[in-house]
Order: sequence, then structure tokens, then C-alpha cells
Amino acid sequence: SRPCLAQRRIDPPRNARLSTMALRPWNVFQKTLFAVRPEAGAGRISVTTQLSLARARLQIQEPTIVASTAQCAAILLPASATVWLLLFAAQWRYSDPSRLRAVEEGPGGVILLDLLGSRLAAHLGPYQVPNFVRGRLHETPLKLLSEESLPDYKRAYALSRLGQISQRQVAIVDVLRLEPAGSTGAYNLLDVVTVLRSAFESQTVEVSAAPGSIGTMSTSLQDAAVRIVLDIVTALPPEERSVPGWVLSSLVAARGTPWSDGPQGEELKASLLLQLLRTPSNCELAAALPDVLDYVQQPGIKAKADTVFPIRAYLLSGETPDLLRRCSRLIGKQCPGTVELPPRAPRDTPSLQAKHDVRNAWTTALITVWWASFRAWRGVLDVNALIGMSRASASALAGMGVLEGLWRLEERMIESRWYYEDASLMLPCSAAMCLTNAVAWSWAFRLSALAPFVACRLVKDDFLDAYRSFEP
Repeated sequence: SRPCLAQRRIDPPRNARLSTMALRPWNVFQKTLFAVRPEAGAGRISVTTQLSLARARLQIQEPTIVASTAQCAAILLPASATVWLLLFAAQWRYSDPSRLRAVEEGPGGVILLDLLGSRLAAHLGPYQVPNFVRGRLHETPLKLLSEESLPDYKRAYALSRLGQISQRQVAIVDVLRLEPAGSTGAYNLLDVVTVLRSAFESQTVEVSAAPGSIGTMSTSLQDAAVRIVLDIVTALPPEERSVPGWVLSSLVAARGTPWSDGPQGEELKASLLLQLLRTPSNCELAAALPDVLDYVQQPGIKAKADTVFPIRAYLLSGETPDLLRRCSRLIGKQCPGTVELPPRAPRDTPSLQAKHDVRNAWTTALITVWWASFRAWRGVLDVNALIGMSRASASALAGMGVLEGLWRLEERMIESRWYYEDASLMLPCSAAMCLTNAVAWSWAFRLSALAPFVACRLVKDDFLDAYRSFEP
């Protein structure tokens, strides 16, 4: 440092022009002082603007300090091991159904079980959902939902608990094959759909319904009920999807979230009806229902979402002619002569599942590019800055691709039957998964990919229903 020069006061003439290149910074006692030399050929730039430009150039010249992979691993490995041990202790303690039910009834128990049953917890430690099924945590929510007048907060709790179980296909299949306490015979799709009738009827009942009843249920709760129904229908084989006729009629007449949320809501409705009509008994019921026959014989729609962004409009588009034709063909196969098969119409967009997956990947890429560009920007927007931001974005996208691929592989393993049933295999695989995640996250931190990855897991996945499967 040169305090003698830095502390000199320079009083330029009033009419003097200042040059940006003439700024001389020196650090004195953790402060930056600037000595400005007037030059006659400089442009008309204010002192404040020159100081800002000088600070920006200093940031460009100073090397960015980024923690190495080893330094990140030294932090993440012990933290991951601690989380795994805590989840292992919870998995061992709550393997006793009585303890599990007792903690749910205690203060803070609902929040604790929400954390243990979350999708993120399944990647960080031993699998907790099998304990939920053995502890019959689904029975209380089903009893609550069977009540006609239920406050919204109780309905939200019941749907949340059922949603944690139904998001795992192996778990919900086991739930449907368990015998309810105090009765003979297992659950079936009819039992669950009956208590979740709000998924189809919430917007078709009278407006004068009593407060707290199905008719006044909020759209977010209706959307949660629809998600559970989709989970169950997708998890069950076609021969176990038998439903009463009122379900088919209510489905084709359903309104509200998500059935009326743009063109894709109509495609979702047609897709769910197609899955139900894969059961022969449901086709026989549909052949005797005029409203269902009218629905499957309509021309259908081909529409894009109402938005100024072309990619978003394409990914949120809806297309139903081919789905309705397949529904008509299934009904005609079981009951010949009941419906007239419309001509085949080619699709203009991919399937609902493909559009959903592409939108999920596109949103993840946008978040990653935004964060990497924000981290790489140094306050000056020029060609060199654009090149640096592009390189940082490319590196972050590569890191995000590795993390997303690893996460999807872990999801497949968690969804397997052996991981759900055999604890002797689940525990070592869970420990290996925890170790792999810690190493991969340490590596991705240097590429500015870890922050958007965490944001996607905590916020985006639930908002976009990222793990939704519309086809078995």
C-alpha cells in the first residue's frame, strides 16, 4: 500500500474532463481510495460512473476463489454421514408400529413424519415409507376423508399423508392389498376413489354446499386428491382398476383444477379415462352411460397454452383426438356396435408424458443457466463477459446433467420391489447412495450446479409435479 499517495487530495479544475483509465485504486485500512487525474481528451463521464467502472474492472482482474472438490467433500461427507445415521436411527426406532403411531399423535409428530416421508429423505438415508405402510398410517386419513363435512386443515393433513405413500408405487399397491383393521378383505380402488370423490365432484356439486364440504374445498386440495388418484391408477394393473359408473360420469364432467387448467387439463382427463377403460368391466359400464359415450365420440381439441413464450405454449399444449379414439376403440371392442370409431388423426405434439418430461428438463436448464450466469457476471457486459458467462453456463449444465442422471437412477432403485421389502439390501445401498451423493455434490459445487440442483429438489419438483407418470 502507498498511503502517502492515496491520502493526497487532488482538486481538478472545474472544466477538466476525467478519464476512466486514470483511476488509481490503493487499499488503505480495508478501504479503497481513488486518485483521479484529469485529462483533456476524456469523455464526459461522471466521477460516480468512473468509480463504478473501476470497481467492476477490479473484480474482473481479481481471481475468483472457488473451493476445491476436496474442501467441499471435507464438509459434505461428515454432514451426509450424520444425516444418514439420524435417518437410520429413525428407521430402526419407528419400525415398531405402535411407536410410529404414537409419534404422529404427539406434538410436532406430523411435521417429523412429513420430513421422514419426503422424497429427499429417501435419497439421504434409509427408506422410511415401508414403516408407514406397516404402521397403517393410511387408515386414519382414509377415515377422515370419508366424512362428509371435514375442515380444510384436516383434509390437507389426510391428503398429505396419503400422498407421501401413493407417490411410491410399490407402497400404494401394498396398501391396497392390506386388510383394513376390524374388517375382512383388502382395500380396492373403489374404496379409495370413494373417499377421494372430491377429485371428480368438487366443481360439479351445488354452489350452496355447506361450508367445509366438498363443494367449497380449495383448488389446491382438489389438485392433491387428483394426484393421489393418478398415482393409484398408474400403479395398479389394468385388471384391478374396476370403478363404479359414477366415477366415469364424474370424470368426463369434472371441472376445476387441474381439469380446466388450460388445454393440457383436457388431455389429462382423456388420458385418465383411457387408463380406466383398459379394464373390460369399466368399458361395459361406459357403454351404458350416454354422457361417457358422448364424450369419447366428440372431435377433441388441439390447442396451445395462452402465453407469449412459444416453447412454454408448446409444452403446455393439449391434444385429445387420438386419446378419444383409443377410448372409443376399447369400448367398441368390449361392446361392439355401441360407438362409431372416428378416423385416425396424427398427433401434432408428443405424448402428455413426453411433454411433461421435456418441460421438467427445460425448466431445470433455465434455472441452471440463470444461476451460472449470475455467478459469472462481474458487472461489465461486453464480449469477454458474454464468453465467460457462456462457459460457466455450459459447465453448470454439464454438472446438472450428471446430478440429474444420478438422481433418476437412485429413484429407480428406490421404486424397486427389493429395495422396499429387503432391509438387508436397502441399508448398504442407502449408505452407498449417500456417499455417492456427497462426492457428486462436492464436484458439482465448483461448477455452480449444486445451488440450482437443491432449488429444483426443494421447490420446482413439487410445483411442477416432476415425478408424475401418466402411463403404467
